[in-house]
Amino acid sequence: MSPILKYKPGFLSGLFLSLICFCLIAGNTQARSAPNVWDVLRSQLTLNHDVTQPAVQEQLRWLISHPSYLQKLARSEPYIYHIITEVKKRRVPGELALLPMIESAYDPFAYSGAGAAGLWQLMPGTGTNLGLKQDWWYDGRRSIRPSTDAALNYLTYLNKYFNGNWTLAIAAYDCGEGTVSRAIKNSGQSNRNIRFWSLPVPSETKTYVPRLLALAEIIKYPQRYHVVLPDIPHVPYFEEVDIGSQIDLNNAAKMAGISYSDLIKLNPGYNRWATAPNQPFKLLIPANKVDAFNRNLAHVPQEKLISWTRHQVGKGDNLDSIARRYFTTVKLLRELNRLQTDKLKNGQFILIPNTKNAPTAVAVKPAAKPIADRAPTTQTYKVVHIVQNGESYKTLENKYHVTTANIRQWNKLPASKNLAKGAQLIIWKQSINPGIYTVKVGDTLSAIAQLNHTNLTNLRRLNPSLDPWLLKPGQRLMIG
Repeated sequence: MSPILKYKPGFLSGLFLSLICFCLIAGNTQARSAPNVWDVLRSQLTLNHDVTQPAVQEQLRWLISHPSYLQKLARSEPYIYHIITEVKKRRVPGELALLPMIESAYDPFAYSGAGAAGLWQLMPGTGTNLGLKQDWWYDGRRSIRPSTDAALNYLTYLNKYFNGNWTLAIAAYDCGEGTVSRAIKNSGQSNRNIRFWSLPVPSETKTYVPRLLALAEIIKYPQRYHVVLPDIPHVPYFEEVDIGSQIDLNNAAKMAGISYSDLIKLNPGYNRWATAPNQPFKLLIPANKVDAFNRNLAHVPQEKLISWTRHQVGKGDNLDSIARRYFTTVKLLRELNRLQTDKLKNGQFILIPNTKNAPTAVAVKPAAKPIADRAPTTQTYKVVHIVQNGESYKTLENKYHVTTANIRQWNKLPASKNLAKGAQLIIWKQSINPGIYTVKVGDTLSAIAQLNHTNLTNLRRLNPSLDPWLLKPGQRLMIG
């Protein structure tokens, strides 16, 4: 008789259930085998968090009593894997991966009142010094990969500048190496053993450094502080794809099978409706959408990656009148059409980006022959405004000199809809390029103003050194 028959009849079913339970447990263990980003980051935290310092203790209490702030760590999901990977690659403290939380709460569209932008809140001048491109099409300070690279390069430089003292480097990232150097000099401390906690640094920096250290301490010991961290797997969130040419961001989102807002979260550096017309032609695409994106991209002709309007030049057309008609800029038309001169020929075709949010163009009657040698011109151009905390329609009216009705029309917003932080708005602005008038015999300032449909205030503003009593025939005035 087989030995197994010696057991009770229920043994087999019990054994079977045990095997199922074992498999389920093993399966769950395998499913959880992918590490969490915080587990990985924990192994890279190397700084002394100085938890006995009163300033760090104060920040620990503040963070624990503000769970809504810590919940913003969930915003890091699209970016944190890349940042942690770059931090590890450079062998710098893991604490640096948490700096974007202190700077921007991992919001790549965050702007400070002083003009800092992006995850790492880099100032325009700092961005330029770090090699980040900033132009009409693109702001590298808001980009994910270039800004992370630049910020970590800057922090590495600061660490070397302060002889390997990371606490001073982090302080300098906030207020500048010159400010920290002066604080060290004024403190009378020896350069060999500088203590940040007794330096006379700005009050913001006195909060900035201990808050980063307190946050790192909580990440390291969440159970000790009764904090539950957002569950973010340590896997690549995006991949970089070379498009091969300029692409409309709306088209790119459709090809990837994601929303426009999800696409720009990964590509926040672009200022316009499309990527830049010059190389590199790269986009970040969610890792799980790359295959579908590449398949769709392969089936779309290159000329259809951008939505264009094809305008045929007619009698009386010039670049300025075409730009006004299509709510774009002369500079953009020159760049996109690679024009070497502003002179256009009848029948010539001009490519114009299709801006769906633009108001309907109104036919403009040819202006009467100007009195001036060169009449003032009005240029209309598009601004992409990202709504900040506390901004209202009134704020935007004052900033851009437009009306609430204009903003709603351009962005197809219902009257009942309030502005949401982070929303991107299209604003159409006008700039006036002054004209030139040559003074004639018998001219007076008021007569010149009347002839050119302007006023004395404008004439004096544009010609600050003008003496109205000493007008001379042949003298050239700016008018507008």
